[in-house]
Amino acid sequence: MSRAPRKAAAPEKPGAEVPLPLRLADEPSNGHDELNVARLSLISAQSRVPVGYTGWTRTYQNGDRTVTVTCTALTGHVVPHGLDNDVMVAIINLYLEDGGPEDGTVRVSMHRLLLAAGLNVSAHYYREVRQSLRRLQSTSYQITQGWWHQGRQRHLDATFNYLWKVTATRDEEYDAGSVLEIRLPDEIAQSIREGYVKPLDLTLYRELSSPPVRAVYRVLDALRWDSGSAQDRVTLNLLEWGERLSIYSTEPDKIRRVLQPAHDELRERGVLLNVEVTGRGRNQELTYVFAPTDRLPDEELLRALTRRGMYPAVAGKYLTEHPDPAAVHLAIRRFDAYPGRKQNAGALLRDMLVHPERYAEVVPLPAEVEPRSGSPVAAMTDEETA
Repeated sequence: MSRAPRKAAAPEKPGAEVPLPLRLADEPSNGHDELNVARLSLISAQSRVPVGYTGWTRTYQNGDRTVTVTCTALTGHVVPHGLDNDVMVAIINLYLEDGGPEDGTVRVSMHRLLLAAGLNVSAHYYREVRQSLRRLQSTSYQITQGWWHQGRQRHLDATFNYLWKVTATRDEEYDAGSVLEIRLPDEIAQSIREGYVKPLDLTLYRELSSPPVRAVYRVLDALRWDSGSAQDRVTLNLLEWGERLSIYSTEPDKIRRVLQPAHDELRERGVLLNVEVTGRGRNQELTYVFAPTDRLPDEELLRALTRRGMYPAVAGKYLTEHPDPAAVHLAIRRFDAYPGRKQNAGALLRDMLVHPERYAEVVPLPAEVEPRSGSPVAAMTDEETA
């Protein structure tokens, strides 16, 4: 993002409310989210959590599977919450922007990380993001029968820390000059490379007013895409929905009051057409009715890129952000005609797409051998990304 962030809010007084992040939404931005971590709601939707809130366990039925998720914060930290969602969304998209390195590592300045998270570049948010990275690195998750493995096409158990490792060139400060190396756990990095992702409107995400609203949107949108394509409706038991979002109350009326700001804002933004309530008391269910999705990547072009070695998520991200097929067809024809050794075919093809001027001397194959362009369809289904 090229524009300067808006002016920071004044520093908070001791004991005052922590100021909400200021959103950077001056330019459109299409992103993605990894479906497992978003769907399982590993980060609490609450802006703040009690000092002693160091763990939680959720168990629920999903068809014939009993899914259990346990979160344990180590080394004196509380569980991830609030803007930790924003930080993880940023890291996932930075990883994709870098082409999904096989070592699972994102190399980024602290300044760039704040911008990618949509946060104001200020001393307050440098401190907040530093604490967020420490929470994410020190928190362990145990997942039973709930982690979808795209390559093996089945649900597995998984145990990992949300971030495997974080190092900085200036460890004590994490200031604007710090260059971070953030390593995702193998489970998340591999899942992203294999294409178990969904589209995420980063402009909309960053414009939402508070961490709880953004968390509700992130999880709800993941549940919408859970079957592999965007559904028109998602129905959830109210109590189970509250637990998934780490809303402390078990009283239906209180849960609905906590959710109401998110419902109102998502309707105003055009994400939701309606929220229907059925049943009474503890049996209440919410049905979210979604507005139609925007155009998705072209199926034939996505197949063409992934067959030539690009990771599905990287290819899908490029096609979403560059809808004109002409440049993609040209890159494919140059790639097929490339005379050198294609040691890392996916990286070479991506470089041809991003920097076509570097390959101007490569004579492309004739146009008639291009893949045919099909109609836009959901590109992130299990079948497309297997």
